[in-house]
Amino acid sequence: MFVPKYNARQIFTKEQEVMLADYFVEAAKHNYGHSPCMARRLAYEFAYANSITIPDSWWRDCAAGEEWLTGFMKRHETISIRVPEATSLGRSTAFNKFNTNKFFDNLELVYGRHAFGPESIYNCDETGVTTVQRPVKVLAGKGIKQVRSMTSQEKGQLVTVCCTINAVGNTVPPFMVFPPTSSLTC
Repeated sequence: MFVPKYNARQIFTKEQEVMLADYFVEAAKHNYGHSPCMARRLAYEFAYANSITIPDSWWRDCAAGEEWLTGFMKRHETISIRVPEATSLGRSTAFNKFNTNKFFDNLELVYGRHAFGPESIYNCDETGVTTVQRPVKVLAGKGIKQVRSMTSQEKGQLVTVCCTINAVGNTVPPFMVFPPTSSLTC
């Protein structure tokens, strides 16, 4: 009976692969996910740094092969390739426990001062739509609702789309906020 020996061609030990998989998931959680190409380069660098025997194609390309990444993804089903949501560094660092608590403290203060009913309290949800940037796909944990990637705001324009509704169902028609243009003359 023929039993395939996949381990004969395996580059990393199970522990090393778990380290790589955990790193990819953790990096994506911190908004610095690795694209498949970057993941293959990191695998090569990890093997090189640990003096692990690697195929000649890895030496030639300075990266692990696509077949290695495919096998790695099959062996670690907690990882998938996802398209991240672009998040500016400023926005990412501003969303923290202190700022969130300050917001809810202020909200409680305003509610205590005024007797707002459900018809007076509106929820506005906005999303930014960029005109240029598109983050590349990155390796991240499966089941994570949002995957983000740091981007610069030097390129493209951000158009804000807003939708507003209150608790009794009244709505404000959706609207878009465009950035000001410097070519306007009065």
